[in-house]
Amino acid sequence: MKKILILKNDRVGDFFNSIKGINSIINEHKNYETTIVLSNYSKELSFLFDFKNIKIEILNFDLNYRDKLYISKKVIFEKFEKVFILAPKNFYFYLPLISKSKFFAICIKEKNKIRPFKFLIKKLHLYAINDRSFKKFGESIENLIEKISNKNNINYPNILNNNPKISNLLNYNLIHLKKFVHVHYKHSLFKKNGWKLNDFVDLLLKISSKGYQVILTSDFCNSYYNDFFLKKFSFINFETNSKFVDDSSIIYLHNITISDLFKVIDLSNQVLAPHGTMTVMASYLKKKVIDIYDITVRINSFREYKPTNKNYSFLILKNNTEKIKKKIINFL
Repeated sequence: MKKILILKNDRVGDFFNSIKGINSIINEHKNYETTIVLSNYSKELSFLFDFKNIKIEILNFDLNYRDKLYISKKVIFEKFEKVFILAPKNFYFYLPLISKSKFFAICIKEKNKIRPFKFLIKKLHLYAINDRSFKKFGESIENLIEKISNKNNINYPNILNNNPKISNLLNYNLIHLKKFVHVHYKHSLFKKNGWKLNDFVDLLLKISSKGYQVILTSDFCNSYYNDFFLKKFSFINFETNSKFVDDSSIIYLHNITISDLFKVIDLSNQVLAPHGTMTVMASYLKKKVIDIYDITVRINSFREYKPTNKNYSFLILKNNTEKIKKKIINFL
């Protein structure tokens, strides 16, 4: 059986920006044995590729010496017909020098620099360039990946598996999740823009006053704001496998796993979160999204990472908390 390799050991948000392209690759190579390389961050999403002819392997997001040696041996000895470089790490662009496979890749241009070097680009069978020297113009990452993965330009149906195996803790508590808005708190972003915890809590109360249940998540860690949420609200603690859920309209999910998070977003009515994993995942699942950007966001980000979602809205977070709260409520 012929074989292909997809290199996508990236962060979860970047991974979901490539989902459409990966789906196209799988559709066009149904009779191939496909190996997909995920990262230590995205490995819990392997359930999406639950097919007999697909193998999942895990490398570090930041490739170490062993990772580089392993992937080098793999492309030499396994004789893949095609290799798709969807995570544009510098090391991957040297692989065509040691392999006879056809390489397809996303390249990066910034000002007068291009990654990889031009002599390495010549070794690629097909490539697309993400040109960051343009401030506003250019194509999204999703469209660029489609260019190198979908030779027939077909709008393939999504064949990926959207049914993760969830934890018993979440399964037993699904009864508590009703018509809800999933809100994610990223401490560094809100603090940087002048928001205090009480400002954020007031936002949650305003959302719940509109008749929504609020399901809250936060950065995966143990910090004072996590402790604050655990004491302030009903909670389901995925770290200690414990819970305290009453009739509160706000439930905090502490240190939820990626697969459980995927299920929660899938059940949500809409998602309000800083741009990244939550909003990109929600757009993949066709949810209504309110995407929060930092005021220092690069203009390029709006075209590189904006999801193709008809129910998508975004706002720039500022320290005028009352004005931003009103804007968010109007989006609901």
